Amino acid sequence: MRVLTRPWFGLRGAAAGRGHGDHRLLNPALIAGIALIVMLVVGSFLVPALSSYGPRQPNPADALQGPSVSHLFGTDETGFDVFTRVWYAPRIDLTIAAAGVGLGLVIGVTLGVAAGFTRGLVGEFVLRIADIVQSFPVLILALALVALAGNDRTNVIWALAFVNAPIFLRLIRSRVLTIREQRFIEAAIALGNPTRRLLRKHVLPNALGPVVVQFGISMGYGIILLAGLAFLGVGIQVPTPEWGSMILIGRSNITTGQWWTAIFPGLFLAIAVFAFNLLSDGVEQAREVSR
Repeated sequence: MRVLTRPWFGLRGAAAGRGHGDHRLLNPALIAGIALIVMLVVGSFLVPALSSYGPRQPNPADALQGPSVSHLFGTDETGFDVFTRVWYAPRIDLTIAAAGVGLGLVIGVTLGVAAGFTRGLVGEFVLRIADIVQSFPVLILALALVALAGNDRTNVIWALAFVNAPIFLRLIRSRVLTIREQRFIEAAIALGNPTRRLLRKHVLPNALGPVVVQFGISMGYGIILLAGLAFLGVGIQVPTPEWGSMILIGRSNITTGQWWTAIFPGLFLAIAVFAFNLLSDGVEQAREVSR
């Protein structure tokens, strides 16, 4: 006897690949989200390589020049070329956000599976810790963690992981609680599957779909949080090209007419967040189609 389960994405085996299933998975939101993310990633390597200005090389003689042919997005008060820096910034922002959210996903999924499948005192203890963490405003908690530990990249990544782990923990736990009551799980237990195989082959593949959607949403929030920390002076600092720190040093110039120093970094920040929101919406639509 063989226990059949559906893959984590919700595809119904080979049947999902027949007829119109494949092209229906590629919905406009998914395509647009992937395209924007690829544009930012590729541009972060291509544009600085082709630019005549280094992302960390200020030129005080060219400070606060407006957008022109030589400086497409103008320069800031220290003479940094804004165009080069806003295109370089995805290397920093997307990498740190992906590392922090990804680490939070691993921690949250691990603890969530344990809390949902065992239903013991350990699970209740984990949930109470998650309650405590989520009782604090996310930005304030991350701000306190980075301020105490230091504002290097490793500490920022751990702060992002710490505030995101409870989200994935609760999400995966709710899915595991539902899945463990299904008949195919009972059948797998009756066949003598050990707990480790049960979790790996039957529980996790059926529980990870919503987690993938949440990862895209959390990436958007992670990018905003990273920029917020830099804007408040405790995140990634100048001269490292980062959208939040660029907005920080350019905010005072808006009132004196040098709008480009903050507007362009803010625009790219919005595009990145929008891209990951589109991606998560597209994945969710694809999951709905494949069911």
